[in-house]
Amino acid sequence: MFFGGRSVEHEVSVITALQAFENLDKNKYEIIPVYVSKAGDFYTSSKFLDLKKYKDIDSLILQAAKITFIKGGLQPFGFFHKFIPLDLALPLFHGSFGEDGSFQGLLEMMQIPYVGFRVLGSAVAMDKALSKLVFQAMGLPIGKYVVIKRGEKPDVSDLKFPLVVKPATVGSSIGINKVEKPEDLEFYIEVAGTYSEKILIEEAFEGCIEVNCSALGYRDIKVSVCEQPIPTAVFLTFEDKYQKSLPAGRQGSMKSMTRKIPAPISQKLTKEIQEATKKIFLILDGCGVARIDFFVDPEQEKFWVNEVNSPPGSLAYYLWEASGIKFSKLLDMLIEFALERAEDQKKTTYTFESGLLSKIAQKGGIKN
Repeated sequence: MFFGGRSVEHEVSVITALQAFENLDKNKYEIIPVYVSKAGDFYTSSKFLDLKKYKDIDSLILQAAKITFIKGGLQPFGFFHKFIPLDLALPLFHGSFGEDGSFQGLLEMMQIPYVGFRVLGSAVAMDKALSKLVFQAMGLPIGKYVVIKRGEKPDVSDLKFPLVVKPATVGSSIGINKVEKPEDLEFYIEVAGTYSEKILIEEAFEGCIEVNCSALGYRDIKVSVCEQPIPTAVFLTFEDKYQKSLPAGRQGSMKSMTRKIPAPISQKLTKEIQEATKKIFLILDGCGVARIDFFVDPEQEKFWVNEVNSPPGSLAYYLWEASGIKFSKLLDMLIEFALERAEDQKKTTYTFESGLLSKIAQKGGIKN
């Protein structure tokens, strides 16, 4: 189980990991916690599974074993530490260097099976601007938007205020702001630019509600009930998602939000959103679970795709509990899907014996 990471969503990842650990069957799995520090170093210790230990993270790290990857598993630093083989990795990162395909690529190189999307699907899902191009190519409705790089001046002449400005490659509502007046736009672009080189500027969906739906599976894809998350402000904030109504002594979660399940929309609109959710999951070569977020105008019976929350997100367990699948069972299913995909990957040939190098060497080397 991998969590933490060099990301502004570091703490959210730790929360997700602790929730998953609480619900994993300890009799079925040998769970090895691997914490990745904000500096990007990898450590393992059972103490990372105790929330109270995070009061002094520096001390916690000093008590842990620093590790590195080798083919098939982990190797702690030092002469007397044994190799730790891994049957499967459960990445529970949020944000950069974990949710965006980077870590998935490392696992592919190390030949370690893992839960969740592969490299390309993870990267596309994490990039809110790139994913909009995918939605457009699929013929799905999206809002009007502009994408700029840090330091560029946007042309928003075709957009109607108010606007929403957000980092294109960050989640958990970090760095996102609503802009009511043109004179405030530059400031909020600078805010978003501190978290991502790419900045997304889009029209706010005034008068609409947010509706989320989840897809689950590998070959046979299921879709969940739809939900309407209820924000305290003009959009869902970090506090809405992870700190609102948090009971004393419990980890925060998306489940702690105020929400309506099922969402107060028609059966027709529900079915259309579920179908779109499944299509997006399939086009991203989905495996495991993902949540797709939409904006909805219930009166006009219209929806627009907002973004993809690829694994882990919150693992969308609250949507699947409402669909009849307990969190512990959901985790079992994610592991089964990952192992099934790993077996399929074994059927792929990744090398090719051409004899090219030996032929060139016999002829005396490469000639200009």
